[in-house]
Amino acid sequence: MTRASQAKAGPAPVGDSDALSLVQALDRANALDVALMAAVGADRYRPFDDSDRISASVSAVLVALEHGRATRVLLADGLPTAAFSLLRLQHEVLARSVWLLYAASDGAVAKLAAPLNAESEAAAGKLPMLADMLKQLADKPGAVQPLAALLAFKTHNAKALNSFVHGGIHALQRQAQGYPVPLVIGALRNSNGLMLMAAMMLAVLTGSQSLVHRVSLLQTEFADDLPPTLQLA
Repeated sequence: MTRASQAKAGPAPVGDSDALSLVQALDRANALDVALMAAVGADRYRPFDDSDRISASVSAVLVALEHGRATRVLLADGLPTAAFSLLRLQHEVLARSVWLLYAASDGAVAKLAAPLNAESEAAAGKLPMLADMLKQLADKPGAVQPLAALLAFKTHNAKALNSFVHGGIHALQRQAQGYPVPLVIGALRNSNGLMLMAAMMLAVLTGSQSLVHRVSLLQTEFADDLPPTLQLA
């Protein structure tokens, strides 16, 4: 494949102002990440306890953060198809974190806390997937705010992201026609929203209301870099 044909997978041809807008959006996303990690004291982070439930939920949050950071790397490198696909993974593992904290049974938690082997892999493979996790969270009063944000993301993005993941029309047509910069920036803002939710989960998992408050303040400070439907506090 030639360099010219590879370029079709990136943003559609744009002027200098659009290119600058994307660079600025990526810079703001990086700044949000730094601010979120400072808010939760990432360099000295300690969860509320070392129970399997909280430990598994923290691990899921960390995976969501990794997906978000990888999304930014891919967008910066002009690989938006892979970046858009990662948004679904970022959302689903964040939902897993919320479910583990608020809704998972002790038996379900134990399946994910078990050492990885063929037997534990088979057992964990029978755990609820996204739709069932969201249904179970609907009955948990403590999960009202994160559930609302997770459902809003799913409502606005699920069909398109499924198409990207499974090689559907969105992936193929964008590969052929290119990605408008506003679409790329919109996807980045969605990822930013998931990053904020992940940081809020880290704060909640410490049991510290002061950390929760610190993260909630960033929702206002970075409002222009987040999806308009996001409401965590």
